[in-house]
Amino acid sequence: MRLALAWLFLLAPALGQGVRTGVTPQEMEALLKAWSYRYERVEEKGEVYFRLRLAGLKAVLSLLDCQKGRCESLQLYAGFTMDDPPGLERVNEWNQKRRFSRAYLDEDGDPVLEADLDLAGGVADEAIRAFLDLFEESLRAFAAWIGWD
Repeated sequence: MRLALAWLFLLAPALGQGVRTGVTPQEMEALLKAWSYRYERVEEKGEVYFRLRLAGLKAVLSLLDCQKGRCESLQLYAGFTMDDPPGLERVNEWNQKRRFSRAYLDEDGDPVLEADLDLAGGVADEAIRAFLDLFEESLRAFAAWIGWD
């Protein structure tokens, strides 16, 4: 019994490490740096976001639902300005066949890919990393889907 309690005492801090219900811009930047993502931190109008390079393409990571410097959700966004963008049917087909991201045509008719991660219920750091990795895979596939060169 004492041995079991000793193990529980030693493991408890490790089990709780990296579980977040929110993230600050500084914490998000530390994670991006630790995971060797290429990024640029941008501060505009009191908000912080990150420009990323994923699958060789530009994407934006926004920290949303922020209160007192802690943000409870993340959003990834990639927009494509195209001379001949795909039609609404093609974009809708992406949404019908794919999971974990959504596509739409913006107000200029250009295709956009987005994904969100809610942190409020608690997520491990690796879930944030998996979110970024999955969006990178989706972004690569979406660029091919819409005929991006």
